[in-house]
Amino acid sequence: MKTAHLITAARRALTTLRASEDTVHTLTITTTHDPARHTLAYNSEGVTARHNDSTVAYIDFSDTEFAEDLDAYAENALATSGGLRPLTLRLGAGPTTPPPAELSHQARLFILSIHARAAAHRPGLTGSQVLALANLAYETNDVARQDNTPTRRQIESYAHQATAHELPFGPVASAAFLTQTARLAVRTMSHYMQPCPLAIVVPAGHLGDTPAWLAHQAVTRFRDGATSREPSYNTPALRAVLRTLATLRTPAAGDWLSLYLTDAPANPTGHALDRDPIPEGAPVYDAMPGTVITGDQVRRVTDLLDADQYVTQLRSTGTWHLPSHDEPATLTRRQVAAALRRARDRSTPDTIRFGRDADGTVYVSDTRQAARYLPTALIPDHHDGHCPGCRAPYEAAGEGPCNLAA
Repeated sequence: MKTAHLITAARRALTTLRASEDTVHTLTITTTHDPARHTLAYNSEGVTARHNDSTVAYIDFSDTEFAEDLDAYAENALATSGGLRPLTLRLGAGPTTPPPAELSHQARLFILSIHARAAAHRPGLTGSQVLALANLAYETNDVARQDNTPTRRQIESYAHQATAHELPFGPVASAAFLTQTARLAVRTMSHYMQPCPLAIVVPAGHLGDTPAWLAHQAVTRFRDGATSREPSYNTPALRAVLRTLATLRTPAAGDWLSLYLTDAPANPTGHALDRDPIPEGAPVYDAMPGTVITGDQVRRVTDLLDADQYVTQLRSTGTWHLPSHDEPATLTRRQVAAALRRARDRSTPDTIRFGRDADGTVYVSDTRQAARYLPTALIPDHHDGHCPGCRAPYEAAGEGPCNLAA
C-alpha cells in the first residue's frame, strides 16, 4: 500500500468526522505498542493535524477506514523492514506565506555564524576583514554549541558586529530566509570540494515523533548525475536551521529539500517573463519554488488559482520560452486548471510535481518537460490577442516563435 492511498483514505475520514478537511495540510501518526500482537502499531486515536492557520489539533481516527489502512500499512512495513517509524502525510500545500518563526538565542547565533562564514568568501575583502568575519563565525558557532544561555552583553556585542558587517541577526526568520541560510551553509562547506556538487538533497523524516529534515541522511548530487553520502553536512548549525524551517514547512513522507549550490540566473530586464527562480543546472522538477500542490489538490485546482488569466511558458534548454505564435500563450483560469489535470492524468503520481510560487505562478514538471503559468497581472501592458513577449497581434505575428522574450 502506498502513501497516496492513505492520503485519500484520510481525506474521506476527515470529511466523515467533519474535521475541516480543507484546512488540514499534514497529519502525523505516531507509533504505539499493540499489546494484542506484541508489535508496534500506528496510534490512530491521537493523530496530529496541522491546519493552514498554524493551529494544531488531535483527531481520533479509530473505527474509520483510514485506521484500518494504517494497520495494513504498518503490517507491511514490519514485514519488509522489521521496524515502524512515525508517518507524516501531506494532504495540502499549507500556507503560502507562513508567519515567521521566533528564533532562540542558539538559532540566532548559528545563523549569524553561517552568514559570517559565507561572507568571508566575498571577493574584494582585505585580509583583516576576512579574519574578522572568520573570527565572528567561529566564536558565534562555539557559543551556540554550549548549553549556557549567552549573556545580554554578548547578544548586544554580536548584534553590533552583525550590523557592522551587514549580516542578519534578527529575532524572527521566514521560511525563505531559512532555506537560503541552509543553502549558504552547504555552499560554504562545499567551497573547496572537487568536483563541486550541484546540490545537497535532504530527505524528510522524523526526530522522535517530530517531522524533520534529516541532515544526517543528506545526499550530495553532482552535475553528472552521480550521488554520494556526505556526513560532513550534518553540523549543529545546519541542524538548527533545518529544525526551525520544519516548524514553518512541515516535512512529509516523500518530501525532500534540494539545496542548490548554484544561483538562479540574473534578470537584468526585471520583466516577469525573464525571471527564472530555478538555479543554474537544476531541473524544474527538483527546484520549483513555492509550496507543493498535491496530486489530489489538482482535482480541484481551480480553487488554488487566484488570477483570471495566465501566460504560459515552456522550459527548453534550461530557460523559459513562450509558445509559438500559432499557440496563443494566454489562458483562462479554467484552461490552466484543465491543462494541469491533463498533465496529472497522463503521468504516474511519483513522476510529476506541481507547485505555486508566492507571486501566484504555477509550475508543473514530469522530469522530462516543464511549464509554468504566470498571472497576467505580473506582465505590464498585457493585452488579449497579443503576444506577451513582442506584443504583436497574433493575427499579424505568423506561426513562428517569439524571439523578443524569454
